[in-house]
Amino acid sequence: MREVTIHLSGEELAAFGIEEFVSVIQSAGLEQVNELQCQRPGCLLAIEVRDPIPAAQFSTLENLEWWEQIDRDDGVTYLCKLAVPAFDEGFVPHHETSVSQSAVESAGDGVDVTMVGSQEALSERVREYGDTGADPLLRTLTDYDGPENPLDAVTPRQQEVLETAFGMGYFDVPREATTDDIARALDLDPSTVREHLQRAQRNVLTEILDGA
Repeated sequence: MREVTIHLSGEELAAFGIEEFVSVIQSAGLEQVNELQCQRPGCLLAIEVRDPIPAAQFSTLENLEWWEQIDRDDGVTYLCKLAVPAFDEGFVPHHETSVSQSAVESAGDGVDVTMVGSQEALSERVREYGDTGADPLLRTLTDYDGPENPLDAVTPRQQEVLETAFGMGYFDVPREATTDDIARALDLDPSTVREHLQRAQRNVLTEILDGA
């Protein structure tokens, strides 16, 4: 496995339609972005920042569909569902490729995106970034020996429930699916679905926050 880090400037972020969103979280002292789940047309993210973002400012962001704030001793974590316009234009979410996105960190006028995968898969992914109109700058390319994906903290069943909930619109605002809907789709009891969702969210957040 290999690990590549590329830099996307503010101009490149505009090609993805998320320049304003990134600018706001950078102004709050962006520390890291963890991709929890991506399905067209958006992503469920855990965003770690140093300072709280005013709710009035955060809620007016065009592509931010849902968010929750979790206070930490040394900062704030936001769970967000973010629509990514580039997904509708042919850019494939990381979740649908053989490449995993291990980190997104603030860097100068933009962000550094770190990805893990085979040499061939990473080369293809960087090319796909270029196809959006972006011109990513290659920072590093090394053998991978970094941390595991936060989703490794959940069981296969918990991940299935989490992914199904995301795909059915459980995290949308307004919510498009209930735990009863998810239970019917998976042939489970609603109480079991609620328990899996609670445990999955707790385990993922524990993995992220303990490693912060």
